[in-house]
Amino acid sequence: MLNRRSMVPWVIGLLVVFLVSCGSPTPPPTYSDAQLQKIELSAVGIQTLRDRMDELESLIQQDEWVNIRTFIHGPLGDLRSKTNYLTQSLLLPKDKTPVLNAAKKIFDDLEDIDTAAAEGNKKQALSEYKKAVVDFDTFLGLVPKNS
Repeated sequence: MLNRRSMVPWVIGLLVVFLVSCGSPTPPPTYSDAQLQKIELSAVGIQTLRDRMDELESLIQQDEWVNIRTFIHGPLGDLRSKTNYLTQSLLLPKDKTPVLNAAKKIFDDLEDIDTAAAEGNKKQALSEYKKAVVDFDTFLGLVPKNS
């Protein structure tokens, strides 16, 4: 016959396993209304920069190479800090990676436009501009919105 003392830990262990398995799963984290308002406010600043991309296209069409580079480093220079604040401070961990990847594509496109402008390569600058616009729209589409 088994000793009662050796059975008590087994019974307690089975009881713990049973109780843990019966617990309800925790729901995934979601955004509060206040968080969504902060995200929306931050996204408005980024949208404003997106709206100014037409100015960049105009500069490329006119072969304004110095002004293109100035525009990228001037008005669009705030883009990196705005996107970093949005992704690092306001988004939930599950949303950060795709938004960061989209932002990185925008920065790569702008760097390529800058390089094309330095070389006076209009065709390359326009090609990279089109990519930047698509990537900008992708980025803004990934940002959570208040439904």
